[in-house]
Amino acid sequence: MTVTIKVTTNSRHTQRITVTRNDEVLCVFAGSGERNAMTGQSTIVANSRAKLQAKFEYQTDINAEWRKSHQLKSGGPYAIGSYNLLVIVAENGDDSDYNDSVLEFSWSTST
Repeated sequence: MTVTIKVTTNSRHTQRITVTRNDEVLCVFAGSGERNAMTGQSTIVANSRAKLQAKFEYQTDINAEWRKSHQLKSGGPYAIGSYNLLVIVAENGDDSDYNDSVLEFSWSTST
């Protein structure tokens, strides 16, 4: 199956999300900005048993060390007909709105 990965940010701090499968880095997204600024989109091929992992980090200054995002929350997977969606949001601790990084996985299944 084909999985689409989409990442947005709502933070003035630079956010970074690294997506891996079996310790292999599949894609890295980084960026900053408000109002759901798009930091990237990628498409990967995965089987139904694929175990994808995501690492959420942020940086408070251009030369600062990367820090692990304080808290993550998730929703899904949701099935709407053959469309499926899983969302993970991260909070870096400066405002508690849980949208500093937003990671979406979407895929289609046969009905």
